[in-house]
Formats: sequence, C-alpha cells, structure tokens
Amino acid sequence: MINELPIMLEEYISMVPGGELGITLVSSAVLSALFYSVVMALFSTAKMLTKKTKTRLDDYLISGLRRPLKILSILLAVFISMQTFYAGFMLFEYSTSTVFTLLFILAATYAVDKTFAAFMRWYGEEVAPKTDSKFDDEIFPLFAKIGRSLIYIFGIIVLLGQMGIEITAFVAALGVGSLAIALALQETLANFFAGVHLLADRPVRPGDYIKLDGTEVIGTIEEVGWRSTRIRTWDNNIVYIPNSKMAQSIIINYFNPNSEMGYAMSFTASYEDEPDKVIDALWEALRAAAKKTGKVVNLDESVIRTNSFLDSAVEYKVVVKIPVYGDRFALQGELTRQVYYTFAKKGISIPFPTRTLYMEGSDAKPAKKTMKMKKGGKRPA
Repeated sequence: MINELPIMLEEYISMVPGGELGITLVSSAVLSALFYSVVMALFSTAKMLTKKTKTRLDDYLISGLRRPLKILSILLAVFISMQTFYAGFMLFEYSTSTVFTLLFILAATYAVDKTFAAFMRWYGEEVAPKTDSKFDDEIFPLFAKIGRSLIYIFGIIVLLGQMGIEITAFVAALGVGSLAIALALQETLANFFAGVHLLADRPVRPGDYIKLDGTEVIGTIEEVGWRSTRIRTWDNNIVYIPNSKMAQSIIINYFNPNSEMGYAMSFTASYEDEPDKVIDALWEALRAAAKKTGKVVNLDESVIRTNSFLDSAVEYKVVVKIPVYGDRFALQGELTRQVYYTFAKKGISIPFPTRTLYMEGSDAKPAKKTMKMKKGGKRPA
C-alpha cells in the first residue's frame, strides 16, 4: 500500500499521471523490456551453442520454448510491478497473487506442452526412422496427440484447484460424462481401438496385397486409419472396411513374408499323348511365356508334373514363382497362348469333355471326340 512506501516514493507516485495505475503501467513496460532483452540474449547464446551439437533436440527445445518464456517474462514483470505499486488490485474477488498464479499455471502448461512437442518431434525425425520396426512411425502421432491432450487436462485440473473448485466432483463428473460418451460412441471407439490393434500387431501394412477370406474384397492396402482401412481393388476402386470388422476377419496377405509367391496353373492333354512328351511341350511353352512377360522368378526352380486322371484327359500342373500376386493375370494369359501353339506344333491333343455311354445289348462304342491340334500351326508374333 502507498502508506507503507517511503515518503519520497509516495510523493513521486502522486506526481505521476494516473497515480498507482500510471506508475504500475510504466514499471511494467520498463521491466518487460528488461526481462524480454534478457530472455532474447539467453536464447541467442543458447542458439550459438547448439550449433555445435549433432542432435536437433536442443534446436527444437529452443524454438519451442521461445514464445512461452517470452510470455512468462512479461507476466513476471507485470506481477512485480503490481505487487509493488498496485497490490490492492482485485479481479472478481481474486487478489493479485491469485490472478497471476492462475496465469503462471497456464503459461507453465503451455511451456510443458512445447517441451513435450519438441521431444516428440525429435523422436519422430531422428529416432523412429532408425528403428527396424515401423510401428513407432505409424502409432507415434497418436501417442503424441494423446500426450499433449493429457498435459492440458492436468493443467486445467491444477488451475481449478487453485480457484477453489472441488476437483473430486469435477473428476467424477468427467468420468460419468466419459462413460456416457463411450456408450454413445461404442462402435466408433471399437473401430478406433481395432485400428490401434492393427497398427500394433501389423498383420497388414500399406502396400500389401491382401484378400479378406469369405468376401470378394481383394486389393492393395492404401491406409490403416483410426476408423477404417482403405483397400484399392484391381479395378481401381476404394473399399472402406471398418477396423473392427478388419480385425475380426481372416486375412490372406500375399506380401507376407515377401511379395514373391507360388502360383499353380492347370492344363490337360489327351490320354493318347505320352506324359513325357506333354511335359516337354509345357516346359517349352513356359520358357517362351517367361521370356515374353518377365513374370517368372527362378525359372529353373519351376515344377511341371502330372497331377490327376480326369474323365476325358490327363491333368498337368505348372507351378512357378511370380514377383507379385497381380502378375498372375499376365502370366496365365501368355502361358495359355504359348501352350496352344506348342501343342499344335507337337501334335498334342486337348480333348473335349466327353462321357461314354454303353447301351444294354449293344456292342457299339461311341467315338471319342478330341480337339486335335493341327501340326505345324503358325504362331502369331
């Protein structure tokens, strides 16, 4: 109070226009400029020192704390001025010290948030890319947002406690409200936590070619979001699958453990053609198809074998390894084409489906129909 100040200071204050308020404003401006200059000098010195370090964490900390410390320096200047020259100030029945305590709590919460954000940015840019797992790259942004939200929630709780508001009742009300929200958003939360599970367990990753068993959904994973998973089908359409349904499905991942995969194709030839002759023809056709398409991995490791006796033909299996699942279309088409012309050149028959009927009292047997390939048929380029 003024009567507690020295007489000379009391007379000086009375000479200043505006009295206590005027001298408080002048003092606040002077101290703010002084503290601001000190803070800027410290930041300039720290910035020069951090240039010699290899990590960017200190750079992120300086950049993030620059504004909070400016605010704190100004608040401190105004608080000192008001406590010295205008201590009787009241705001809604709150004293000067109480008002500035609340302001300091807000500023400190802001500073903690910026510090946490600097550490998260440093981890995301310098640490996460060096790890073998991609989990932290995908789940890390979510944890960063949750962490920053918790900082402000804690700051608000401390602020309410300083204002004399019963925190226990507030937390209880918050818990009841959260329960009500959780019940109302049950499906949304189920998709959210299923998305976290998919990112953690990693049965699929962006770029994987998958199929959901029991459905017609097959395609490339575009993104595993917090509510749904986007799959691009072979006809360039996007299918959105809720994460809860995705987590419960049986997933066939054609890119796990790697994109290369075995692929089997079936061909038939007449019973009249020797298996060795047919297998040699299939090898010739396979070499031609592999050379033309480039879709066969390690051609010499491919397998061609007789598989079973069908009603009207012998079935042969051609098993190859292809680079990716989608290459099967091009290889199947070209190999079928090459088999047709190779069989024609070697005189191998591809039989039509037939059924033999024996009539009672008749010795006649129906002729067997086959599609006889013309020997030496021309192959288009």
